[in-house]
Amino acid sequence: MRGKSGLPSGFTGVDVLGYSLTILRDICAQDGMRGNTKDVVDVLLSYGLIEFLLSLLGALEPPAIIRKGLKQIENQDNASCCSKPCPYKGFRRDIVALIGNCVYRRKHAQDEIRDRNGILLLLQQCVPDEDNPFLREWGLWSVRNMLWGNDENQKLVAELEIQGSADVPEINALGLQVEVDQRTRRPKLVNIPSCEKSL
Repeated sequence: MRGKSGLPSGFTGVDVLGYSLTILRDICAQDGMRGNTKDVVDVLLSYGLIEFLLSLLGALEPPAIIRKGLKQIENQDNASCCSKPCPYKGFRRDIVALIGNCVYRRKHAQDEIRDRNGILLLLQQCVPDEDNPFLREWGLWSVRNMLWGNDENQKLVAELEIQGSADVPEINALGLQVEVDQRTRRPKLVNIPSCEKSL
């Protein structure tokens, strides 16, 4: 069931999950507890918090803008996606925010993201999404924290290459399309040739 509203949702289990994520996000925003010998965040991480959050995020359907591109591929391949929708507005954002706070200045948490193939998953969260207000901002914060001072993660991201582009109806309506420059491997906007516009 797709969540139509934010918290409270009216469903006890969903509300407990959402408020728990919010509380954990705020706990993990602290840069170490004063007076304690062990950081609270490190304790949470030792119980597999990163693995749990990545599994939740990976089980969700992609953000709407990415779903549009995937639908084109599914239509071509006759494949279907069996991902789950967000149970409330902001669920994905809350997970991404918690991950971002967990990996702040914690190399072992940054490395775990890489080891669990979570870098691309986090990069996918750097987009606007109607169902998750401020997802893009929290996604950028998380990616920044995941890369901060971590040469291995930075190298992996630097080696990524654009494979192609998805057709975006809003861009096509403007008479433009996205192409990948074969020389630089960067995306660029180009005018749609007049013969394609009439189709």
